[in-house]
Amino acid sequence: MANSESATNNLSLILPPRAGQTFREYLQVIEKIFQEVVQKNPATLLSAMLTHEVIVFSSAEVDSGQLCSLYSVSSSTISLKFSALQRLIHVTNNEKIMVIIGSGNNIYAFFAKFLYYSDNIAIVTAPLAVYKRSVRKYSRINIIEPLKISCKDGLRFDGEMADFSPTGIRFIMPTIKVMKRDTMLVEFASGDCGACETLVQVTRSQRLTSGTRSQVAVRMLLTKMMKNKMEYMYWCCRKVQSGSAQLRY
Repeated sequence: MANSESATNNLSLILPPRAGQTFREYLQVIEKIFQEVVQKNPATLLSAMLTHEVIVFSSAEVDSGQLCSLYSVSSSTISLKFSALQRLIHVTNNEKIMVIIGSGNNIYAFFAKFLYYSDNIAIVTAPLAVYKRSVRKYSRINIIEPLKISCKDGLRFDGEMADFSPTGIRFIMPTIKVMKRDTMLVEFASGDCGACETLVQVTRSQRLTSGTRSQVAVRMLLTKMMKNKMEYMYWCCRKVQSGSAQLRY
């Protein structure tokens, strides 16, 4: 598979983690990201992305995303090439899948139906529409670390980080009533890359399928000194994960 350009070189780090969500729940998260419909003909657009990195999601809740590349494009079908050790699992004929492609400073998404396999090539229907968004300056880093949360009413909880960037964190915590713009104090550490304690503001809270735990996205309220510290932690973690980042959603 050819390397994508640096902005999308690790497509798995750009997307929000699936974290056990149903297909419908994850689509709601993705739809908030991809709100621009590309006006260009889908076949023409995708033909310019041959060999680019692709991640495919099926409806199976256990599917954390499968990596492949864009192999060929026609007006009616798309071919996705998997490695010899990988195949598109958790999917049956005519099942709806979501396909996400990284290209330059953008990522694209479309829906298709899985048709059949030919060796390590998956044949799917060509999309009617392709959605687009620009890649953020700092792609998220997937990270599993314990996190302590202190709420403004004095309640304290233990959570688990899912990903972070120098400006925000996504984590899993017990389900409580959390409103957009609520503030919390969070504490976390990442090995030799350091520790952080900072106020955060909730941007989104979504209850997971179990009902007892929620996925919470927050924006960090950082001083200038803390911004420098978070950037150091971010690049330190990127260096640690370089070459061994795991596909996780």
